[in-house]
Amino acid sequence: MTIVTRRFTTTGMHCPSCSTLIQMDLKDVAGVSGVTSDHRTGVTEVTYDDSLTGSEQIVAAVMKAGYGAELAGE
Repeated sequence: MTIVTRRFTTTGMHCPSCSTLIQMDLKDVAGVSGVTSDHRTGVTEVTYDDSLTGSEQIVAAVMKAGYGAELAGE
């Protein structure tokens, strides 16, 4: 088990409700222990157990919620 925190560039957020929706959806992903999403900066930060999920699943969950996402350059 390795806990990691990664930032994702998130597009399509226009208001605080968009951020809240993304946070709610990502908290349902197995292994995710923390999420912050900011519609003003377009950054979503996710803390998760990388033995249970990965960046591909995080991106897929954000896209399923109706927004764009990609792993931010590190």
